[in-house]
Amino acid sequence: MTNILFSWVNHVDTAALAASSAAGSMTIAGVANPIIGKRWRTLDLGAYGQADFGADKAIGIVALVFPRDTMGALAGTVRHRFDTDGGAVGNGAAHDSGDVAIGAVEGYGYHVYIPPSPVTARYWRWTYAASGVAYIDTGRAWAGEAWQPEVNFSYGQGDTWDDLSRISVSDRSGAEFVDERARRRLMDFALEHMSEADRQSVRELRRIVGISRQILTVLDPDSAAKETILGRLAETNPILHTAFPIFSTTFRIRESL
Repeated sequence: MTNILFSWVNHVDTAALAASSAAGSMTIAGVANPIIGKRWRTLDLGAYGQADFGADKAIGIVALVFPRDTMGALAGTVRHRFDTDGGAVGNGAAHDSGDVAIGAVEGYGYHVYIPPSPVTARYWRWTYAASGVAYIDTGRAWAGEAWQPEVNFSYGQGDTWDDLSRISVSDRSGAEFVDERARRRLMDFALEHMSEADRQSVRELRRIVGISRQILTVLDPDSAAKETILGRLAETNPILHTAFPIFSTTFRIRESL
């Protein structure tokens, strides 16, 4: 199991976006919206999306998030190509992943690609070769730097499905009436053996993200399909100086829908 991985600045949010096709009003702009339901839809199962970051950026991870209500039996591959400022877009001169499995599991909806080493690129183009669906909905695209602590999270990590359904009970009969709604994940974990360098990184993470911005977290990069969560910090917990030279803190991440 590889150490937990964080990414907290998404270059897609400030990029110029383009796509080979889109269905109606569900344009590529949807992948820059933090609401997963504000999607980019394409009827072309071989379509591509593209982000121009405006200048070369360091990229340690990219991810595609598929809305759970439409991903269905999505199968196939996606190819990630990166090019530098001044290079030909779509050639993959900076890095070409080749065809990698979409790998998104129904009910979770995450595709994650971590290059063997960080890539410096201005352009990112992802190209689908999908099957099993009539169209592809992409709810969010992420490209950013990646950071891993020196020591992994501690035992006691929690993984919960937060059910937003509402249940009312009749006063007379006791019958229950269920208004079924979406379910989202809550992730709880602690970093209890942080070094000084780790402390500085987490402090910067908390400064930038607060509780308003999204953070991409991969609990196990070796098994990312079900161990990834895109969401917001439910709270900003302190960094504690527990011993010399060890620091600790806890996280609760509430998944974005």
